[in-house]
Amino acid sequence: MSNTASKTGSRKTTIVLSAILVLLVLFALIYFRAVPAYRHYYVTHIEYPVYGGMTKELKEGELFSDLQSGKTFCFLGDSITDGTETNGLPWYQALIPYIKGGHSRLSCGGWMVHHLIEQSENIPVSDIYVVAIGINDVIFPWGKYASQTPEEYVSRIEKLTGIILERSPGAKIYFVAPWTFTGDYVQYEERGGQFRSALINWCDEKGHVCINPDPVISRVLKDTGIKDFMKDDIHPNAPDGICLYSYAVLKADLDRKVISK
Repeated sequence: MSNTASKTGSRKTTIVLSAILVLLVLFALIYFRAVPAYRHYYVTHIEYPVYGGMTKELKEGELFSDLQSGKTFCFLGDSITDGTETNGLPWYQALIPYIKGGHSRLSCGGWMVHHLIEQSENIPVSDIYVVAIGINDVIFPWGKYASQTPEEYVSRIEKLTGIILERSPGAKIYFVAPWTFTGDYVQYEERGGQFRSALINWCDEKGHVCINPDPVISRVLKDTGIKDFMKDDIHPNAPDGICLYSYAVLKADLDRKVISK
């Protein structure tokens, strides 16, 4: 009698433990698979308006005109282009609805100009390229692959340009100057300014387009507050930060066009 009761109790315990195990497996599947999948679908399917709205003025820029042209775009860059810290959303997320042609991307967190050169065979063929690379070269000067000086930076940019044009002869290239760094390190601010100036001067000399969004981003951050738009010293947050960066590139391009007249 006691053996029967013991077996019955053991069977019940086994059933309970099995049920708990099944529930744990289901919870794990929901938490680690279903929830991230839903979150990714949600963040990639909602609308991300350009900071301040897409005004008539912004539509007068050269870049916006190219977005509307039906030509294909390729975005090259680092974590800010890759969306490493923003659920996979790139800085240009708010511009995607205005791209009438196809668009592709080659980017990775931590990349410097060196890494894009290494990836030469993987650069997609495209009509127009938007290259936003350099912030990691600026803030990690001790890195094995970093450009040590502004001169080395533009030398590598020139090499990358040759690779792009070999892949897509006749392509148009927009260079985005190294992104804003918001940390309290004077040396990085100075180094960033030097790299931006070097790229702007090189683009002027070679006839390429250089967009410097730093003044626009810095002004908004100063007026509104860093924490509203930045996840850390380097990365914009989502959605506000990436919407600001999209706006800043369009506004800087428009300002560049106005100054050149």
